[in-house]
Amino acid sequence: MQQQDPNSRPATGYPYPYPYPNQQPPPASASAANGYPYQNYHAPQPDPRALLIRRLFIALMVSILIFGLILFIFLIVVRPQLPTVYINSLSVSNFNVSNNQLTGNWDLRLRFENPNSKMSLYYDTVLCAVYYGDDSLSETRLQPFDQGTKDQTPINATLSVSGTYVERQLADSIGKARAEKGSVEFDLRMASVVTFRYGVYRRRRYVRVYCDDVAVGVPGNSSSGKMVGSDKRCNSY
Repeated sequence: MQQQDPNSRPATGYPYPYPYPNQQPPPASASAANGYPYQNYHAPQPDPRALLIRRLFIALMVSILIFGLILFIFLIVVRPQLPTVYINSLSVSNFNVSNNQLTGNWDLRLRFENPNSKMSLYYDTVLCAVYYGDDSLSETRLQPFDQGTKDQTPINATLSVSGTYVERQLADSIGKARAEKGSVEFDLRMASVVTFRYGVYRRRRYVRVYCDDVAVGVPGNSSSGKMVGSDKRCNSY
């Protein structure tokens, strides 16, 4: 039996840890080619323009939110209120409705009140009109005026009409009211652009004033009369 050379036996056990002796690691390009792409991987950089637009949008939203919060707190503190209007007196003279023609003079005494304790008011030209039902009988314009805080301003106005044509239904309704009640109920309408002022703050608002069913004693045998009752408060919108 031939004896086996001990130096020619096959190697057994675990391989020698990498790297092997006298062996250099492969270059990076070779590693990528052999399936190791993470050697040269770089994270993508964000687009500077998109990042700028995003930051500007966030800044704009924050600014709008802050401005809205400041305005909300300001309105709570200042609490702007619409002016209050009273009719102190209303008299009618030279009033006549005949042959579908209307003639008359309305003398008004109004009182404007500013209920605001921190805001002054400025009234642009005030349009004032007298109605009977849905029909406008006469109108006039009042001059602009200012009001301080908690201020009251008396205003006198005169509206007139002479020989204006009216529908027969309107003429009959007025004549019937004079004969049955001895009075006629008129409606007063006013409108103006009012500026609310507080320091440098300015806010313009269109204000409407309605004074409905203002009874004036004008019996059928008279051409003049006065408002029935005491002061009447109007509604502001």
